[in-house]
Amino acid sequence: MSCRSLVPKHLIRSAEADKRLELFMVTSVATILCIRFILHATGYPQLAIRGLHIAHVLLGGALMVLSIVIFLAFIDRYSSDLAAVVGGIGFGAFIDELGKFVTMDNNYFFQPTVALIYITFVLLYILFQMINGEQLTHEECLLNALELVKDAVIKDLDLQERKRALELLDGCDPSDPLVRVFRDMLAGMECIQTPDPGIYTRCREGARRVYEWLVSRKWFVNAVIAFFIIQSVVTLFEAALLVMIKLADSLLQLRLISISMASWLELLAATISSILVLSGVLMIRRNRLAAYYRFKNAMLVQILLVQTFAFYRDQLSALTALAINIVIFLTLRYMIAQESSADRADL
Repeated sequence: MSCRSLVPKHLIRSAEADKRLELFMVTSVATILCIRFILHATGYPQLAIRGLHIAHVLLGGALMVLSIVIFLAFIDRYSSDLAAVVGGIGFGAFIDELGKFVTMDNNYFFQPTVALIYITFVLLYILFQMINGEQLTHEECLLNALELVKDAVIKDLDLQERKRALELLDGCDPSDPLVRVFRDMLAGMECIQTPDPGIYTRCREGARRVYEWLVSRKWFVNAVIAFFIIQSVVTLFEAALLVMIKLADSLLQLRLISISMASWLELLAATISSILVLSGVLMIRRNRLAAYYRFKNAMLVQILLVQTFAFYRDQLSALTALAINIVIFLTLRYMIAQESSADRADL
């Protein structure tokens, strides 16, 4: 699924778009969770000066403006990552007060607000996936390789980035003379070999080493299987229990069964998620990467469908479950990236 054909051809996608859009969404959701937790823990205080209430929607707007300024004023990749984080925090603070703008009495506690916020993020996620749905074109690969070459100017091109630039050039038309020019440029560039890498590089390398250590352990596959089976069974059990409780209530009151469509749909979504987990469990010993994709799709069903119905029942517990599911989803994304990188190295 892609919206590439719906946008002008001169709009060039970034190879880092997937990471930055994901960073934007994660920071937005984390901001909402933090704001709601802090307000709940402190009794929902109000920041007021001489009768004027300063809503955090203003802070959100200011941070979104700051992210735009960072993105427009600076051209290095780290500024783009920073703009994604700052913009995500700002958007989270902004949309958290949605209830005040959809009600006549400016009701922050309007019950469907969290569900509306959640649906907004679901639609954003679908849009982001459509943007990144197709492979990069020849021109996009070429320009993204040039973006990585810029790091050599500020003496910040490392071996992994040069490898990524060469992979992008592999996706270009080899008959284009610029491809050879870029390859020659990369071949002649000196990559940094700093003895004291930044904290981001250290964390990334540390995470990679931890993952490689885990996958080399015999118990790791069994642990992954057990985790997703338990997580899937719990989700399915909660959805089935809800339907059974409503069914028992109807029978005890001697009236017609009246189970809402949302309950049945939640049970159906939980069942689909469980089937995907089961298929991943069956193939994980043969193809770990394919199994990870099944687990990822199962988490997407839970995040995009199961959680949507859960918000209508209990917003607080649904927020907690959403936070856990997002962490699991991001962990799977990282595991998939590591397995994909290993497959490319083997090829």
